[in-house]
Amino acid sequence: MANRITTLFARAGRLRVVASGAGLWLMMGAYCGLAVDFTETFLITDSVDRIEIDVDDGNVDAVAYDREAILLKRHTFGYERILGVPDFTVEDGVIRFEAHCKKQGVCTFDHLLELPLGIGFDITMLDGRIDLGYIDGAIAVALETGYFRGVQLGATQCTFTAESADADLEFAVVPESVTVELDDGEVYLTVPTGAYRCDFDVPGEAVLDGTEITCDDAATSTLRVKLGSGTLTVTGTAP
Repeated sequence: MANRITTLFARAGRLRVVASGAGLWLMMGAYCGLAVDFTETFLITDSVDRIEIDVDDGNVDAVAYDREAILLKRHTFGYERILGVPDFTVEDGVIRFEAHCKKQGVCTFDHLLELPLGIGFDITMLDGRIDLGYIDGAIAVALETGYFRGVQLGATQCTFTAESADADLEFAVVPESVTVELDDGEVYLTVPTGAYRCDFDVPGEAVLDGTEITCDDAATSTLRVKLGSGTLTVTGTAP
């Protein structure tokens, strides 16, 4: 049965660029020519449990609340000759989008989503800027560089790995497991007050701030942070 995807609006703007001087040629490098710059909008009414995004560079901005369907706006920019063929599917409860570029830093793939509650994310990017609000499905984010910000997350499982990136994650409910592993970066975790199993491998002492947070090896909720360089601040908030 065909997926129930409605394309609300799709606009493609294509600009033919012709190098007319040395300065313009240097600015554009070897990729002068046809630049592709367009936004697609989809309304997805299928039952979805997880969204998988695997792209090189770009943004993911998503918010979850009480609504019936998924509204997805996807913006693509790059030079046509170095854009790979994207793959977009909605199958077995999973939305999956994968797109790559022949040279990093030249193409971007941005996603803006409004979601029903109960959907998780699996995001893989080279350079990514991730902003998730009120997401209550399991979250896994893997970057080389960028940042991950979470606002009022309801996810009980959250994993973030990167080479050089920052994390600022605020949880509205007590998570079962939070794992952050960075070669370099600043990590700020805000969690409801209570007892956590603290597995911290960081260059200095972790800063415990705000309402009382207790590190207890017998606790059922785990905060696991490993940093090559950087700092960790854990802030407790009243439920």
